[in-house]
Amino acid sequence: MKGQKHKTINPNPIFVKFIRPIIHAILKRRYTLEIEDTVGTKNLSPPYIVVGNHVNFWDPFFVGLFLPQDVQFIASDSVFRTKIFYILMKLFGSIPTSKFMTDTKTVAQIIRIIKRGGVIGVFPEGRRTWDGRSLRHVHTVSRLIHKLKLPVVGVVIKGGYLSKPRWGRGLRRGKVTMEYKMVFTPEELKKIDAATCRGLMEERIEHDEEEWNKKQQISFVGKHPAEYIERALFVCPKCKSIASFYSQGDTAECRQCGYSFRYDNYGFLQPVNSPLVFSSISEWNDWQIEYFIDYLSKDMNAKEALFEEGPAILWRGYRAEPLKRLNTGRAFFYPSGIEFRTTVGKTKFFSIDEIYGENVQDKEKLEFYHQNSLYRLDFLNIRVSAYMWYQAISLLHQKAQNMKVDGRAHVN
Repeated sequence: MKGQKHKTINPNPIFVKFIRPIIHAILKRRYTLEIEDTVGTKNLSPPYIVVGNHVNFWDPFFVGLFLPQDVQFIASDSVFRTKIFYILMKLFGSIPTSKFMTDTKTVAQIIRIIKRGGVIGVFPEGRRTWDGRSLRHVHTVSRLIHKLKLPVVGVVIKGGYLSKPRWGRGLRRGKVTMEYKMVFTPEELKKIDAATCRGLMEERIEHDEEEWNKKQQISFVGKHPAEYIERALFVCPKCKSIASFYSQGDTAECRQCGYSFRYDNYGFLQPVNSPLVFSSISEWNDWQIEYFIDYLSKDMNAKEALFEEGPAILWRGYRAEPLKRLNTGRAFFYPSGIEFRTTVGKTKFFSIDEIYGENVQDKEKLEFYHQNSLYRLDFLNIRVSAYMWYQAISLLHQKAQNMKVDGRAHVN
């Protein structure tokens, strides 16, 4: 048992030799993959670390496709909860980790892989982008990279978001380019601290899909391009209604005021019945987050829910363990927390102060930890913006943190 506990995760050699090439061939054809190689990938010698921007479910396959060694990616433990993905992840030698939580088992596994000359892959943002722009990196990733002092190869994925937006439906055929570059040498890592490492890594693999395609003008063609954009855009910029949009085909319309727009093949918004307020998803997202901060802060002791959604299924589990279904009901969001009311009248309240590790799994599933248990709200309406619920929790956490900092500054 002791030897099994510390066993190093390795890719399955038979799977790597025979099955992975088939998957790669399919992806190459479906996504029209190209490479920009400024690092000389064929000459890379392990051990080293691969980092990339996170835009698409298939990112690990994209990144590893043009590298000479097998890359073992750090993957969310939620992927391991279903049997088929558990098997696939194990065959690929993926390393499970709990998002946004300290995970000493993962770190120990990484070190064992490196000692045997392996290659580690990680997406430092920790989550996929909703608007095509890179996110802030998880600080624990940059601290680990700084500590290991290994060569770091960066991969900037261009076109992956527009090919399959996180909020969207179906594949849009265009072109995906992987730009491989050297992010850090061991010598450079020895000269900088962990905070500088994080800032430089963010800068060196940063990508803005909309700005990129303004120059490239690549058409991404698919059916129903605007569906389900309301998962990402949850505040109407004209009437300020919350969760009021409905998408169909290539258009979306606010059910409160009638403001509508069309989503084109280049990833931009076009007018339908009135002048545009925003021409891009990223501009709209910036505005709605700023608006949402004020909206959430109107009355911190509000007795009425700010928004609600149902039906939803509440699940409970822990890390990679299979989730247990608790109840079906309706979720209500208050500035103080989330209340879940079951169909038989029972309630469970999750205080904002005790929620941590919040994240959107898939597209419409909100996950968070509360009192050392993992909970998932599985919204049955596939148009629901779990991203809005995630932002609400995160923004209230940020506000509380800022108040603590301001309070300490005032005392000092």
